Amino acid sequence: MFVRIDEKRRKPLRLVTPLLVMACLCVAVWQALAPPAERYALLQSWGTVPAELQLNLGALLSGSGLRLFSALFVHADWTHLFGNILFLGLFGAAVERTLGSWRLLSLYLLAGACANLFTALMAPLTQAPIIGSSGAVSALIGAYVLLFPRSHLGIVLPLGLYFQLVRVPAIHLIGIWLVFQVLETFGSRTGAIAWWAHVFGFVNGVFLALILRPWLHRRDARLV
Repeated sequence: MFVRIDEKRRKPLRLVTPLLVMACLCVAVWQALAPPAERYALLQSWGTVPAELQLNLGALLSGSGLRLFSALFVHADWTHLFGNILFLGLFGAAVERTLGSWRLLSLYLLAGACANLFTALMAPLTQAPIIGSSGAVSALIGAYVLLFPRSHLGIVLPLGLYFQLVRVPAIHLIGIWLVFQVLETFGSRTGAIAWWAHVFGFVNGVFLALILRPWLHRRDARLV
């Protein structure tokens, strides 16, 4: 007589999100240790410079196209960096657990590069480089909304001398965040922040997650 013994599946390690965080931190340390002249040259050579972007296949497959990706790992300062890696860790880990490591990495790089390209097209004569992972992180937020529409996020509210942790539907908080991005995109008078990258990155993340969602249903069916 044979008896079936169910073995617990080992959850695979999800290392892409922490590796992306570490990559951004390492580049930031490299920037901080470099002399000011080299630091500026790094921003120009790694960032997406709209005025230098050549929209032909040969150029995009070489230097100018690679900058759409390298710009995702370069940040203006520590505040810019920590703001992005905070949201990268928060939303990236959840999306990676659902989509898997390779799909998370593909979504991050592809959506981030497309966000940089779209932002460059909005101001094609600009010499200032587009840098930062904001477009890619916004894509992760968009994917999170589609994959976890009923999830909750915790926010800390100061109540006098005390702090209260409140659970709020994620779609409400992210909706407020998205409205703010749209308003800043059309109303901001400063070009210091690439608001277009945030908005387009979010839309691109929703679109890519929508493409991958049928695959998730097929995977779940195979595991039954």
